[in-house]
Amino acid sequence: MSISVTYEHEGRVARLTYDNSARGNCFSTAQLRELVEALEAAAAEPVRAVIRLDMAGRHFCGGWDTTSFAGLLDESEGAVADALRASDALLDRIRALPVPVVAGVRGRIIGFGVGLLSALHLPVVASDARASLPEVQFGFAPAGVGHVVTQALPRAQAYALLCGLTTATGRQLLTWGLASRMAEPADLDTAVDDVIDALLAVPGDALRGVVEVVESSLRTGRPDRAYEISARTIVDGRHKGGES
Repeated sequence: MSISVTYEHEGRVARLTYDNSARGNCFSTAQLRELVEALEAAAAEPVRAVIRLDMAGRHFCGGWDTTSFAGLLDESEGAVADALRASDALLDRIRALPVPVVAGVRGRIIGFGVGLLSALHLPVVASDARASLPEVQFGFAPAGVGHVVTQALPRAQAYALLCGLTTATGRQLLTWGLASRMAEPADLDTAVDDVIDALLAVPGDALRGVVEVVESSLRTGRPDRAYEISARTIVDGRHKGGES
């Protein structure tokens, strides 16, 4: 597994490539933590406006590394629940990044991969991408991914996906709100470029403000923080000569 970082558009775009393609881009806790820390480091500079995440190879994410399951056999229910909470807390750190993460999503999105997809701000999905949740076939019910799916999908569709009765298409991921737009496979990279170009046309402070508004609203269900963020961007814009 490797993570590489390059910078584009005079440093405004950080481009991260996660390459565990030999194993379908699956994750262990250590690998997920390493990705999250790389994303946080890339977002830390004030010049940064966007992060582009590239998942190497044919598939977006093959889920959780099944070789780690053996380590859970002797754990108590409480310890297993804590491990599940810890991996979802890492995904929450992606949601909490101050700049949006844009990614092209192709190939298979399996199990935990659906959770990773949900943590990204602006995923662009290929029309032939397919998402599935095979956990039930191993004899257990998905936790955090199950929560994400249940919140995003109509009830009957959530049951069908969580019970392994269906595989979601790229069109369904878009309809369910798990993708920001869809593109034909040959056009996926161009579509990601278009999203990034549009984001770069937004003043950096305003873009960071939008991320704060959306994430604070989803987290609290209230507009209180949004008022403060909007007021800050209005006053900052005036001070920078933005009033008409």
